[in-house]
Amino acid sequence: MNIDEVTLTPPPLIKVTGLYKKFCKDRISNMYYGIKDLIIYFFGLKPDYSSLRKNEFWALNDINLKIYEDDIIILAGVNGSGKTSLTRMLTGIYENERGTIKYHKKIKKVISVFAIKSGFNPILTGRENIYLKAAYYGMLRKEVEANMNFIISFSDLGSFIDTPLGKYSSGMKTRLAMSLVLSIKSDILFIDEGFSFSDSKFKIKCYRFLKEEYTKNGRALVIVSHRLMELSHLANRLIVLEKGKIINTTRDVVQGIKDYTIN
Repeated sequence: MNIDEVTLTPPPLIKVTGLYKKFCKDRISNMYYGIKDLIIYFFGLKPDYSSLRKNEFWALNDINLKIYEDDIIILAGVNGSGKTSLTRMLTGIYENERGTIKYHKKIKKVISVFAIKSGFNPILTGRENIYLKAAYYGMLRKEVEANMNFIISFSDLGSFIDTPLGKYSSGMKTRLAMSLVLSIKSDILFIDEGFSFSDSKFKIKCYRFLKEEYTKNGRALVIVSHRLMELSHLANRLIVLEKGKIINTTRDVVQGIKDYTIN
């Protein structure tokens, strides 16, 4: 029996059953299959997603997963193992073609962070970029204004908040982007390689904040990363993917990381 089923009785925030996702290696084949599938949809039918066609491969292969309240998960695996594909499926970026993804009725907001500094405009000020980027996350103007003091304070930008972003260093842009993300009260937050920056002091500050926010507050955090030991003190669960399959899920994060790096 899975350890989650033994130790946790509340219903999961997300329940994934038999989830598959396939992609095509070849551009011409991909275009051909896309047109063919559109024609099938046009006639009110649904394409067959149960098997692979020539040059296709499973990016996700029979994923079964539950995410619970207060989970802080490291999603690990080598490049190409399916981490980002799974994250994009769970956040609705990719269409669900085969399998089920069920969200608890309490879930109101799910936020996903991929290219954390994308979407900024170098001509606009830091403050103006907050409004711009916040719209990407679905935030209303009144939400941004309510969070503005937190964002400025957490980012330590001070008076630079009203300086054009083109004058910012890379680290300043990262602090602004991450502070905006952390200001959002999401039920589930997905961060894909958001901690690849080198500012260790700000990174520790982020980790402390996330641990406080996503422990015993009925929310969940999923971090896709290769920085496993660095995140081991933050996370309470490790999920490892390999070739589109979950090969390990454990709440003994440190031991799970050791097993993963050895194997």
